[in-house]
Amino acid sequence: MANPIIKQFVVEGSTAFPVAMLNMDQCWPARAADAAAIADHSGDPDARRKIILATAAKYAPNRQGWIAAGWRVID
Repeated sequence: MANPIIKQFVVEGSTAFPVAMLNMDQCWPARAADAAAIADHSGDPDARRKIILATAAKYAPNRQGWIAAGWRVID
């Protein structure tokens, strides 16, 4: 069986991270720093965070789902 191709994309937002989107887009934090950024939303509530996510899914991230959750896919 061939190894899956891992792709990355970046999401940006300032609200609590929409953890349910990880399941919807079948993705995970790309680095330990990204996992820490997801868990840490105690900082400045107006500060925008960029988080790199990885996926082996064959389809693009659900941009409308991210927007509905107050975040956006930027890359």
